[in-house]
Amino acid sequence: MIFLTLLSAALFAFPVAVTVGVYIGIEHQRVFNGDSHFSPWNPGSNTDPGSRYSLETYCQKAYGIEPFPGRYIFNPNQWGVKNNEGELCMNITTDKTATKDSTAAGVFSVTYNYPPGPPEEPVHAFPNAKLQMNDTLPVQLSNMETLILDAVWTYGLGSVIVNDTDSASLTEAGLNANVAVDMFLASDKQKSTSTTDSDYEVMVWLGRWGNATQPIGILDGSKDTHEINGTVFDLYYGANGLGQRVFTWVADTNTTNFYGDISPLVQRLGNSTGPVPVDYMGYAAFGTEALYSVQNVTFFVPELFMDITTVE
Repeated sequence: MIFLTLLSAALFAFPVAVTVGVYIGIEHQRVFNGDSHFSPWNPGSNTDPGSRYSLETYCQKAYGIEPFPGRYIFNPNQWGVKNNEGELCMNITTDKTATKDSTAAGVFSVTYNYPPGPPEEPVHAFPNAKLQMNDTLPVQLSNMETLILDAVWTYGLGSVIVNDTDSASLTEAGLNANVAVDMFLASDKQKSTSTTDSDYEVMVWLGRWGNATQPIGILDGSKDTHEINGTVFDLYYGANGLGQRVFTWVADTNTTNFYGDISPLVQRLGNSTGPVPVDYMGYAAFGTEALYSVQNVTFFVPELFMDITTVE
C-alpha cells in the first residue's frame, strides 16, 4: 500500500477535516432530527466570512454541484430512493483560493440511513464526485495512457466524520455499502457519457460491507486478478437489468488509502468480452454505493485526485 500520495503533502484536506468536523455534525443533527430552522431540500451554508473555507450541505435526491469551476461535479445521486425512504445529505468543503485549474476535489462527506431495499434493486444512492475533463473525456481507450486515482477515505457509525475506519463495527451494525470508482464506456462516443445508454459499466471497489453488497457475477467466481501498488483486485462480471456488461474489480481488503494507475483494470477487459481499444470511456466518478444502514453512517473523503493522460 502506498502512503506517500501526490497530494498528501500539499492539500488542505486534513486541517479542514478537523475544522469542519463539528459543523458537519451540527448540520446532520438538524437534518436527521427535524430542526425547524433547516430545510433538508435546500442547500444549507456554514460559511464563516473570514475563513478561507466554506461548507455547503445538499440533501436533494439528485443535484449537480460545482463548488467552483473545476474538475469535479458532486451529486447526492439518490437514484434508488422511493417513497422518501431514508435520508442522505452531502457536505462539500470549498477552498475559496482554489482556481478552475485545481486538480483536487473539495473535501466532502456523506451521512445517510436507509432501510433494506428489494434484492433486485438494493442500491439507494451513489453520492459521488464525478470527473469533469471536457478537453479529454470521452477518451478512446487506445488513446488513454493513464487513469490516476489518489484517494483517502473513511467510513464510520454516526453523523460525524471519523479518522479511522473500524470495519468490524460497521459489519456488526449491518452496513451494506461499497466505496468505488464507477466508469461507463461504449462504442459510440456520445453514449459513453450516459449511465443508462452505455454498453459497459466498469467498477473498482476499494471497500465493501454486508452480504447484500455483492458484485454482479460473483457466483461465477473470479475471472482475473491484477495487483496495483500492493492492492490485489479480483474481477467479476455479468449483465445488469439494462443489458449492460458490468465488470467489477474488488480489492481483496478494504483499502482506505490508495494511489495508482487503474487504467490496466479497464484496458485488459477486452480479454473478457469487455471494452476494446476502439471503445470510449465518457464517465468516471468516485463515491459510495449506499445500499442500507438502519443507523446513520458517514463516508468521508479528505483527499481525492483523479487524472487521465493521453498518448501524445
